[in-house]
Amino acid sequence: MARRTPAGAELTRSAPAHWPGLNDRVWVEVQMPDSFGGETIRIPTRVEDAHDGTLVVAAPSFRGDLHVVAPGLPVAVCWAGQRGQSRQDFLIAEVVRRRVPAWDLVPCSDVVVEQRRRYARVPASGGVHVTPVHGDPLAAEVDPDDPVEEPTVPAQLVDLSEGGSALSVPAGSWLRLGRLARLAFDLEGFPVHQEGQVVRSLDSLEADRLEVVVAFAEPVAAADRLRRYVMQTQIRQRRGGDR
Repeated sequence: MARRTPAGAELTRSAPAHWPGLNDRVWVEVQMPDSFGGETIRIPTRVEDAHDGTLVVAAPSFRGDLHVVAPGLPVAVCWAGQRGQSRQDFLIAEVVRRRVPAWDLVPCSDVVVEQRRRYARVPASGGVHVTPVHGDPLAAEVDPDDPVEEPTVPAQLVDLSEGGSALSVPAGSWLRLGRLARLAFDLEGFPVHQEGQVVRSLDSLEADRLEVVVAFAEPVAAADRLRRYVMQTQIRQRRGGDR
């Protein structure tokens, strides 16, 4: 299938070996237009394919995506590498409606390795108590006429980074895209309490559960402890032969 190249784009054909692998989790950064707040948003997704100088990622969902996403849109892709956080600028060449909707991305810069661990994610386990945040503007949309307080959601850690966490949660809970949430969990004997926003919701292998990704709000009070946990876990993985 022919690939469309956005007009005026100066492309850089980086070696695929520099890129994340198939099914690896990555983050895409999108600069929203002023009409949608003008902020840079960061959304997690995963790699679907990489071929002919094109990186294919599953199309992430976010507020305003139907109005913003189109061929030619510049995005940045970030992923955890062996030397630290890797980052590369891309342009969306094509929005493809496959079985899994995807973005075909063509690079327009070299890969830059940032020696930071904020975005590096490592497996984690343990229970999490998730409670709603007072003043969440989306809370009223659940049922504005129901005065019952939304319950605490019992969740399980899936992975963890300095900047966020993936959680396995029961299907049908109030946790959905855009909701604000407060996480409380134990990390190697120390309590962590952190607010964040649900930026991604994925189907789980278990029919009655979902996997949601919560991006932590700044400041991250436990940043040093989370960073140390990520580093120690990566060291253990490398010793065991895992990336």
